[in-house]
Amino acid sequence: MRYLLLTVSFYFIDTSAKTQHTDSLIAEIKTINKTVTDKAGGAISNRAMNIFLADKTSYLSESTDLSFYTNYVTLNSSLGKVTINHNFQKASGTDEPIKKLLSVGVSVTLPGSFSTSFLDNRFDDGLGILVSYKWLGKVSTRFENAVQNNSGQKKAMDALRAGMVHSFEREVNKKLADFKMALAAVDSTDVPGQDIIKARELMQQDFYSALKEASEEQFASLQAATLTKTNNFKLISTGWTSINAYIPLLSADYFVAASLNTPFQHRHSYPLQLMLSHTRLWESAKAGRIFITLEAGLLLNNSKLSYGLNRITLAEYNSLGGTDLLHAAALKNNNAYIGNYETYLTPSIQGRFVYFPTNSHIGISFLIQQSFGTHQLLNSKISIPVVLINSKKTPAANFDFYVLLVDMSNKIKSSNTLANKTIVGLSVGIPFSRLMF
Repeated sequence: MRYLLLTVSFYFIDTSAKTQHTDSLIAEIKTINKTVTDKAGGAISNRAMNIFLADKTSYLSESTDLSFYTNYVTLNSSLGKVTINHNFQKASGTDEPIKKLLSVGVSVTLPGSFSTSFLDNRFDDGLGILVSYKWLGKVSTRFENAVQNNSGQKKAMDALRAGMVHSFEREVNKKLADFKMALAAVDSTDVPGQDIIKARELMQQDFYSALKEASEEQFASLQAATLTKTNNFKLISTGWTSINAYIPLLSADYFVAASLNTPFQHRHSYPLQLMLSHTRLWESAKAGRIFITLEAGLLLNNSKLSYGLNRITLAEYNSLGGTDLLHAAALKNNNAYIGNYETYLTPSIQGRFVYFPTNSHIGISFLIQQSFGTHQLLNSKISIPVVLINSKKTPAANFDFYVLLVDMSNKIKSSNTLANKTIVGLSVGIPFSRLMF
């Protein structure tokens, strides 16, 4: 009687599970496939496009850049700045595109050595919070043929995806059969002191939960990899709008004197920043990948950050006849400045153009920035981004080798704050744990 009850209970659990879990999972994948097939311009599912874009938006050189990864780290050599960011995103729906991303991070600015650097470190040592919110636009896919559903590329993707669906169904059924055999072999001796029916129900719940997650990820990843490999599209375009803020927690202190004959005063910097930007991305199967970003920013600035003060050492101060000897320690640490210290808001605009040729992991980038107000600096940057690929053929790190041209319009009047206006640097972006939806 005991064996009969266990057999009946197992049969009930198995039949119910297959109907409610496996069949619904297969039906879900088939529904997604049909939706993409019926959609004009549909190449892959929304979740697959999330993965595709995660690889295509691999140009990660600043903390404000878009990353589809859960965590990412950036480093900038000329600023001595290291950032660590985390993306917060909850899964929603069966097959939804990513529409919003909230990122929160920490930025640490490490102090540079003035004796070995060309540039008076603009932000010195500091610690702050980074907050970024991004609105992601609709993704548009175009095929070679003007009539989207009659395109050979569209038909090829529909056929390849249909093959994935049926392979997926066979694989799921095989995993189910293997699990049924394993579940049937579990008896009371394997779980002493437990109700065997409840134990099997628990194992079943865990199996189907893991199966659903793994299958959805596998189906999406395979679609994205196929689209990348075959280039069965003419152009994929999208865009995103970002609002970014830097909130200082700890920032640098300076000793500033208006002249050699006036005493030094203690000044504290609070470089709060707010930025609004919009980026467009075009991925062409033949022409390559283009990013264009326009950004407007606002900085709580001061004379030191705008290179409006002269940095002075103890030896220089003494030789020039400086009268305030009470702050000799500050001069020894190279934290003393001569000039009129002011605090003000500095608005700025900048544009960035990034290009990667087709199937290339090496590109070129141009950036130009103009600030307004008290100090109207014109800066530009030319860089060569290099994206390193891991064994899974996905981006592992981005290295941006750049030349920074500071104050191209010669607005800086101080004599020794900026010794050289051409700076060679490196920025690094490393993503971790790609988002899955």
